[in-house]
Amino acid sequence: MRRTGTVTRLGIYLYLLYKVPAWKRKLLRQPEHTDEELRPLHDRAANAILAAATSMRGVMIKMCQAMATRADVFPPEFVERLKECHDSVPPKPWPVVKAALERELGQPIDAVFSEFSETPIASASLAQVHIARLKSGREVAVKVQYPDIEDIFRTDLRNMERGVRAYEWFDPQPLPLLPLIKELTEHVGYEIDFRREARSGARVREMFAKNPRIWIPEVLEEHSTGRILVMEKVSGIKITEKAQLLEHGIDPEDVVQDLMSVYVQMILGAGFFQADPHPGNLMVTPDGRLIVLDFGLSKELPEGFGMGLFELMFSMMTFNEASMMRAFKELGFASKTGDDGTFLLIARRMISRSDSGAFEGEFTEEMTDELFDAIREDPVVDVPSDFVLVGRVFSFLSGIAHTLGGRANVLQAMGAGGSRG
Repeated sequence: MRRTGTVTRLGIYLYLLYKVPAWKRKLLRQPEHTDEELRPLHDRAANAILAAATSMRGVMIKMCQAMATRADVFPPEFVERLKECHDSVPPKPWPVVKAALERELGQPIDAVFSEFSETPIASASLAQVHIARLKSGREVAVKVQYPDIEDIFRTDLRNMERGVRAYEWFDPQPLPLLPLIKELTEHVGYEIDFRREARSGARVREMFAKNPRIWIPEVLEEHSTGRILVMEKVSGIKITEKAQLLEHGIDPEDVVQDLMSVYVQMILGAGFFQADPHPGNLMVTPDGRLIVLDFGLSKELPEGFGMGLFELMFSMMTFNEASMMRAFKELGFASKTGDDGTFLLIARRMISRSDSGAFEGEFTEEMTDELFDAIREDPVVDVPSDFVLVGRVFSFLSGIAHTLGGRANVLQAMGAGGSRG
C-alpha cells in the first residue's frame, strides 16, 4: 500500500505539473509551451521521480536507470538527472543480507565460506556485493539479491501499468507509453534473474577466451542460484582514472582500443553484448588487462543487425543516401507516413553534430542526442529499441574514450581488433 500510494501521488503530481500550465495557456488562447519554456517543468518532474525512486529503491531505481537510456523518448533533463541512479545506494543491514544468503544456500554461511566480510564493497538497486573466501581457500565476490525484490517488482509493475493506462485514457499520446513500460520492465526482469546473468557472463567469457587482454570474471555456478552470484574476485583501476593508468605504465590509447574492440566484437560480430558499460563496470588491471563486469543487462540482437549498423555507418561516411535509407530499414526503422525521406533528415542532423561536420566512425554523445532530439520532434518514426540501446552504449563508450584522451571509432576498432587479440 505504501508503494502504491507513493506511485499514485507521483503520477498525480506529474500530471498536474504539466497539464495545469497547458490548460491556462489554452484558456488564454496562447501558443503551446516551447521546449525552452518546458525545461523548468522537466527539471521539477525529474527531481520528483528521482526522489520517489530513492525512497522506494529496488525496482524503481532500475526503472529510472532504464529511462535514462531512452533519450529518444524522455527529455534531456530526465536523462541527465536520472543518470544519478547509477550511483551506489546505501546497503541493506548485514542481518537482512545474511538471512537472505543462508535461505538461498539452504545452510549456514560457514558451511560454504571460511570467511565472509559483513561490509559490502558495493551496493546497488537490486543487490550488494561482499568479499568472501570459500572452504577451498579461493577468494570470491558474492552478489546477494535483496529479499522480496521479486514481489516488489510485481507491485511496482502493476502500479506503473495502471498509471500509464489511466493517463493514456484521459490524455491519448502520439507516442504510446505502455509498450515502453513493458520494454523497460523486460530489462529489469533480466537483471533479477542471476542465473541469466551467469549464462550471459559465461557466453561473453567464451567469446574472449583466447584474448589474454580481456578478463571476464568466472562465475562459480556450483555455489550460485537465481538470487546469489558467486564469482572470482577481481580488482583493478577504474577505467576513467587516467592518472592511475599512467602511473602503472598503461597507455590510455591501448585501453580505448581494447574497450572498443570488445564492444565491436560483441555487437557487430556476435550480436550479443553487455549493455551497461558505465565506468563502475569497467576496470583495468595493473598489467593492462581490461575487466568487464556485470552482465545483468545483456542483450541479444536480431540477426543481421550488425551488418545493418555497419552499412549505416559506411553510408554516412560516404554520404550514400540510398544506402542510408536501406540501412535504416534493415535496422528496423519505420515511417508511419511512408515517407522514408525522414530517415535522411535524421542522418543529416546526426552528421551535423560531429566535430568535423562529417561522420568518421564515432557515435559521439552529441550525435546520439541529436538523433533522439530529431525523433522526439518527429514522432512519425518508429525506432527499434535495439538501435536506441546500441546507440546509447556507443555514446557511453565515446564519453569514456574522450576522458582517456582518445576516440571511440567503431570502424577503426573493426580493423584493429584482430591485431590486439
